[in-house]
Formats: sequence, C-alpha cells, structure tokens
Amino acid sequence: MKVIEKHLLAFVFNCLATTGLSAQNTMTSSPHSMFGLGEMAEGQYGQNASMGSVSIGMRDRRLINVENPAGLTAMDTCSLLAEVSAFIKSERYDSNGSENSTFTGNFSGFTLGGRILRRWYAAAGILPYSSVGYYFHTMEDLEGESGSYVSSTFEGLGGLSKAFLSQGFALTKHLSIGANLNFIFGDITQSETRSPMVETRKSSGNAFFVDFGAQFHRPIGRETYLTLGLVYSHKQKIVRRSTTTVTGSDTETTYEKHAEKQYLPPYIGIGGTLTHKKWSYALDYRFQQYSVIHSDDSRATFQDSHELRLGLRFAPGGFGSDSYWKRMAYKIGTSVTVPYYLGWRGKSGNAYRVSAGLEMPLLEGKLNTALFYDHLHFPDNTLRRGLIGFTVSYTLSERLYRVKL
Repeated sequence: MKVIEKHLLAFVFNCLATTGLSAQNTMTSSPHSMFGLGEMAEGQYGQNASMGSVSIGMRDRRLINVENPAGLTAMDTCSLLAEVSAFIKSERYDSNGSENSTFTGNFSGFTLGGRILRRWYAAAGILPYSSVGYYFHTMEDLEGESGSYVSSTFEGLGGLSKAFLSQGFALTKHLSIGANLNFIFGDITQSETRSPMVETRKSSGNAFFVDFGAQFHRPIGRETYLTLGLVYSHKQKIVRRSTTTVTGSDTETTYEKHAEKQYLPPYIGIGGTLTHKKWSYALDYRFQQYSVIHSDDSRATFQDSHELRLGLRFAPGGFGSDSYWKRMAYKIGTSVTVPYYLGWRGKSGNAYRVSAGLEMPLLEGKLNTALFYDHLHFPDNTLRRGLIGFTVSYTLSERLYRVKL
C-alpha cells in the first residue's frame, strides 16, 4: 500500500493528541450536568450538525458515519478520511426570575476512516459521551435564627469520553450492516462548599458496549435514491468508583466508597434519506431509555424520551472549474425532543433545536459549519434555557493513488 504523505500523518496525530487531552475539559455549563452521568453530548460534532444531526439514513463517499456504522460502506474506496470537530456556545438560563449566562468551547472529536478490504470498512476515534460543568451559589435560611442565611457553592467538572472502533460490511449491493465497539471512560469531580467545610467527590468509571446499525439503499428512479436505516444499542452497566474528601478549617478526612452501579441508556432508532438530483431530505426517529439512569437527588428524575430529527441539503454540484459558490452545499435542520430526558420536581420539559450551515471545499477535503439554537422549557418558569452555538468540522480526504485495498 502506498505510504501516506507526511502532512496527513502530522494532521492525524496532532488532532488526536489535542482531542485526547481536551476530552475531560469543560464542554458544558448546564446545571443539569450535576445529575447522573452528566449532560449528554449531542449535536456538537459531525458533518450533519447543521441538518439537525440526522444520521441513521445518511451515507456519502466523504461521510464517516459512526452513528450508523452501516453507512461507512459508502466511503470513497480509494481515500483515507480524517475528521476533526470543534464548537463554541453561549448558554442562558432562567429559573424563577434568576438568570445566568455562560460561554464554553472546545474540541469535540476526532475520527479516522477508510476501506480495509473489498466489502469491509472501518473507522476509529474519540468523541464526548457526556459532560459535567457547573458553578452556582445558593442561600438558605439558617434554622433557628431568623434573618440569618448560610451560603453554599456547588461546582462540577469532567465527563465521560467514548473511544470507538467502527466496522461496516457491505453484504450485498444494496444492504449494509455495521457495529461500533465502544469504550466509555472518564473522571468527574464535584464539590460543595459551605464555609468552613468543603466536601469534594471524585469519581471515575468505564464500560465497554456494542451498538449496531443497518442500511438498505438503492435507486428508485432517475437520479433518485432512497436509504433506510436502523440503529440499536442495548442497556449496559457502568461501574463508578468514588472518593469523598471532607476538608474543614484544620482537618481533612477521606472516605473510600464502594463501587456504584450506573447504566448507559439503551436506544433504538429508524431513519431514511431521499436524494433527488441536487436535494436530499432526511428524517430520523430515536427512542432513548434514559429512565435506567439513577439519580442521587430525589428532585431530579430521568425519563424515557422520543426525538425526531429533520434535515435538508441542497448541493448545486458544480465542477472544479465552476465558481466556489456552486461547489458548496447548503444545509438546514431541526430536532424536537419530547419529553426532555431529565425531569425536575416531578415536571417534564420539552426541547427543540434549529440549525443551518454550509459545506465548503477546502484544500483536499471539505469544511462543514453549523449555527444552531437550542431551547429547553419546563412549565411554571421552573427552568428555561436558550443556547446559541457554532460548530465546525473539517474532513481531510487523502487519496491512495492507483491503489485499491
């Protein structure tokens, strides 16, 4: 096989190192992230973030689709693909008249993919799975002393990352299947300060699980193609080990806790993509069983959710000699989640997201951008969240000249 050029190797290893080092840095500022496994990391990476993050029925020669690994079989047979993603976002929270605004940003993932054998395709990389990042104060009445208050500060940082090896197999000309071998790992640090005492809890956990995908794809008319997809992930236990340290004015005590059982939420989803000439229309439905997650706080409960994603892509399909605008693609999308996966004080919330972006040729690859707005609402002004974010994903395609694996 032809030796890959030095500039690609430098790109790959630099991106992998950067992503690996930043996997546990702050990626959210949501107060919800203090419960369970943290806030689930979705819609912050990938080429289709601007299309509502549709994935189940998506396939393209330059798309590393690890959400449905069966879609890997559409990748260019003579290219090695490398993709890196990053995001920034501004969040605003409103709860019973109190407002708070925050700003975060980070690298969000790295993926490498290509064909191994004639019908066998593979990808590997690292992505965020969940994130913890919060900081807030509370004031409570001091029992027995009228007009006196005690101040508490809550802070959390960390999260879980997902390292994966994806496999896609083309069983026939129209049918593909795939599987992701995933390893979840990460550390979370949470602290509560109530002067002069500070209680700090550090926990770590890891788990291995497999999820599956399938796609049926074929032409159904002149310049018209249909892809139907299915994804499934089973319930998986993750064991978390924690250490709690209580620090006073002149004392420090450490407690080793036994391993705690937590679960990764299973899901099942169906989706499809219809491509006619320059237009692509995509629809995903996903059911996620978040109720398997345990919460230490009785006020917060996890509940099963239904999510619907819609995406639209227009690609003029210009040639290399055409203007730059004709060689771009234009994308929009939306998603709705009912109910939101986390309930608060017995109430359920609803969330939606709208997004738009561009796909632009750049050097030997393409640059995808996405601007999105995310809104979460709980009844009776319990909690409102407005989030504006921007994601960027660059996919480098390195040709393996005159060589077919």
